[in-house]
Amino acid sequence: MDIGALILMGGKNSRMNGNVKGLLKIKNSTFLEKIQETLNDFSSIYLSINDKFSKEQKQNFENRGFKIIEDIYKEIGPLGGIYSSLLNCKEEYLFITACDMPFITKNSIEVLCNKVDKNTDGVVFYDKNNKLYPLGAIYSKNVLPIIEEMIEKKYYKLSYLIEKSNFVKINIEKTDIPLKVLSNINTLQEYDLFINNESLF
Repeated sequence: MDIGALILMGGKNSRMNGNVKGLLKIKNSTFLEKIQETLNDFSSIYLSINDKFSKEQKQNFENRGFKIIEDIYKEIGPLGGIYSSLLNCKEEYLFITACDMPFITKNSIEVLCNKVDKNTDGVVFYDKNNKLYPLGAIYSKNVLPIIEEMIEKKYYKLSYLIEKSNFVKINIEKTDIPLKVLSNINTLQEYDLFINNESLF
């Protein structure tokens, strides 16, 4: 199957005092650089951004190997970036993660990719409480018509998209993958905690 990778980096970062989460440092790398390294087996790595980035920043991302996709629909959260990227990517499927998910591993991606076939709209992890993890998941172009309906109705929840589509759901706790890989860093407090004690994550 032809699968590309997408990093979502078009959020408001309101809980980070405006700091772009993907550009926060983790040891000697940014979150974005760490995630890009994890995704380096994909032939295409797309970066979904909003119009807040300067021309120079966009050029810098492109120089580092990213294919830039700007949001068609503004201010509708991850759904907007997913829609724009699925619409414009050359692959049939995208592995999609967020720029604040630095714990994603090659192993977790491989488990998802192995479940992709022509009859699936995507592959997603869930936990023992039946909580879905819509990011760190795979989506097909097949979901585009459903996303268009959702945007028209101003309903933007990714969990709704997954339930309305034919997704393979994998219980992550029945694999050897730690739940930590699906964690994200949402606030400056979480970031400070992570920097001072990485083992807590």
